Amino acid sequence: MATGFPDSAKQRLLRFWLVSLLGFLAMSDHHSEDAAARKVGFLLEGSFEDHEIARMAEGATKTVVVPFYEWDYGIRAFSEAEWKKRGLTWEKVDEWTKASTKEIMEEVKADVIRDERGIVEYVILADKNPFLTGLILSPVVHETYRDLLGDRIHAIPIDRNRIYLFPATGGSLKEYGPALVDEFRRAPLPVTLEIFLLDDSGYRVVGELRRGG
Repeated sequence: MATGFPDSAKQRLLRFWLVSLLGFLAMSDHHSEDAAARKVGFLLEGSFEDHEIARMAEGATKTVVVPFYEWDYGIRAFSEAEWKKRGLTWEKVDEWTKASTKEIMEEVKADVIRDERGIVEYVILADKNPFLTGLILSPVVHETYRDLLGDRIHAIPIDRNRIYLFPATGGSLKEYGPALVDEFRRAPLPVTLEIFLLDDSGYRVVGELRRGG
């Protein structure tokens, strides 16, 4: 069938289409590799959130550990299909989470609150990094703040971008409980009111701030 194009023009057009197709496929492969290489890690979430892949945090009744991954528009929780597609395990993601926490800790903004005598009352870890709450699952918080807060530390991830740390021994957490509950209720990305104990053995939930009042 005649097309109106000379043979040389048709050949050039064919080569253009072929080069364009190869370029598109190369870009698609590169995008897939980038997506696979993006950060994967655990977050703490309230059990009121609905996730396909989640486990209750140790000792918790209202806080779950959820694997998330970065994508073009921020982070998202793994679906069962995506989890299986990547061949992931809880042990592998735990390894990645702990490996990345030192870098997160170096970037996080810490506010140390002291009383009129200069004694530390609590520390606030605040940062826009969406993987912030994963710090609690790693020894890095305990290692970083044990000299300041003692060998046993209480941690409350009020919001995805905000964690409170109190000395577990002789601390003032009870005094600040009502204010923390109010903050939780106003939080844009609330996580939990459960209290995590961080010590040499790791982490576990040991209580919950009262919601009443």
